[in-house]
Amino acid sequence: MSDKSAIEWTDATWNPITGCSKVSPGCANCYAETLSLRFGWSQLPWHPANAEENVVQHPERLDQPAKWRQPRMIFVNSMSDIAHEQVEDAFVGRIWDQMRAAPQHTFQILTKRPARLADLARRFNDPPLPNVWLGTSVENDRWTRRVDDLRTAPAAARFISAEPLLGPLPSLDLTDIHWLIVGGESGVKHRPLDPDWARDLRDRATAQGVAFFFKQWGGRTPKAGGRELDGRTWDEMPLARLSVEAQEGSRGVLTDLAARSGGTLDIEMAAGLERLEGHGP
Repeated sequence: MSDKSAIEWTDATWNPITGCSKVSPGCANCYAETLSLRFGWSQLPWHPANAEENVVQHPERLDQPAKWRQPRMIFVNSMSDIAHEQVEDAFVGRIWDQMRAAPQHTFQILTKRPARLADLARRFNDPPLPNVWLGTSVENDRWTRRVDDLRTAPAAARFISAEPLLGPLPSLDLTDIHWLIVGGESGVKHRPLDPDWARDLRDRATAQGVAFFFKQWGGRTPKAGGRELDGRTWDEMPLARLSVEAQEGSRGVLTDLAARSGGTLDIEMAAGLERLEGHGP
């Protein structure tokens, strides 16, 4: 857990749960498993048979966001998966209580188990909290079906992390998706990212009004290949595209997102600010 993160699309990480188990090819070279085994946070490889021992709930960490007064983007369970089958529903409810009690922060929840996440969201996030975003990982076309499950979850924002992107995603449907993150794999055993896979997703996201974030090309280290795609950095964030009503009249949130987008407001964000101030429909 850290109040400063090197992950480009977030500010901080919060890990009330640690440990996981592998479910698909994107997990093969999992950075969280590597760190957990290196530093002794997990004693066994993250195979499904070891999940009962590896997945640990940490109630003593639940109040961490309340201690951070400065608003920030918080990646929830960067070292686990909130929707893992070993995580108790009641503990997830306690996590949601903390997010509800910290409206100054924006919480980003990412899972490879979106069917269970959708069930949990219907229980704890309906109506949706405006400061909670729900996402799923998609590494190749076989796993685009995860997005169908994600679409059923009540959420102020839904996002896709296509990282590590291991193949083209011709079947990916971006309907009701607000944000698309794309990135290559990093590490000694990294698998290469074809530039045409990234370009295709960028072009489709742009055409459909979905915010696009290109995180990295990948390589031996995360920064080895840089972050530029066709000569520019893509750092779009999704809040500009959300319903203004869901933001509870918060001009500050939208203004902050403008700063994150390079200091300029896109058309939808500008229209949102006008509505908040009573100058638009």
